Amino acid sequence: MSDTNNKQANLYNSDGSPREVGVIGHPIEHSLSPAIHNAAFAHYHLPHRYQKWDVAPSDLLRFLNEAWIGNYLGLNVTVPHKEAVLRYLDEWDDIVEAIGAANTLLVEADVLTGYNTDPAGFLEALQRDANYEPKGKRTLVLGAGGAARAVVLALASEGAVEIVVANRTFERAATLVNEIGPLFPNVHIFATPLDPAAWPSNRNPRTLVVNTTSLGLLEPDKPFPISPEALSGRDPDRHTIFFDLTYGDTPFLKMARPIAAHVLDGLTMLVAQGAQSFELWTGLTAPRDLMLAAARNALTARDNH
Repeated sequence: MSDTNNKQANLYNSDGSPREVGVIGHPIEHSLSPAIHNAAFAHYHLPHRYQKWDVAPSDLLRFLNEAWIGNYLGLNVTVPHKEAVLRYLDEWDDIVEAIGAANTLLVEADVLTGYNTDPAGFLEALQRDANYEPKGKRTLVLGAGGAARAVVLALASEGAVEIVVANRTFERAATLVNEIGPLFPNVHIFATPLDPAAWPSNRNPRTLVVNTTSLGLLEPDKPFPISPEALSGRDPDRHTIFFDLTYGDTPFLKMARPIAAHVLDGLTMLVAQGAQSFELWTGLTAPRDLMLAAARNALTARDNH
């Protein structure tokens, strides 16, 4: 039996009922993931209903034990559990090891395995929405948390020539670079304060700027505090791509739109990393266009509520 057939056979419990699947976080009410995944399950006429569970940090172990004993199909994991969940896993892959966080869990043969689909989802969104290939390119990543780690790992694995990691707390950026940098000796990865005066000059303009921070979101009516020229390291010429991992029209994207070649929010990445999770759980090809349409509809409904 092929691996795909094995995975499809594992979609159901011994009594024929569908195995449970969903996302855990705290808070979780804002999540668009149920709409995205339920569109995929409906596409294949599967009876599963992707759910969302608000799990406080103090309840994480209890919930994971229930998922393991209850033979869940799998889980997505979001803040604040992506790092904490590692101590309860039986196995995880090399990407989780490098990032130090998991966003997808697979329950299979009494083994709880962790994966991180964020790097693949990030690269898929870049290719789909901007036809961008990182190889040989210079990039700037704002932030040094788990999302920034995924982005740096993705860019370095695809051969970016330079990755600048800028963070308000320099020590966090330095830690990220010290942990991921040695994995990619041919990529120039270095840390800097979140201060344009400390960044390389426009002799090395950047083709991609990625915002993984919440900078500007607390005061959405105020302009983003760093100019697009400083971020891109060049005069305005519409060649730089600006990518905010938050979805929606953020201050970062509003700032960049007049000069950028492309501005991308995080919705396509959310769908892409979710599609990777769906494929891990089911062995089926995720219907990405349907999932993206469902995400956009859910976001519109949420914003109009």
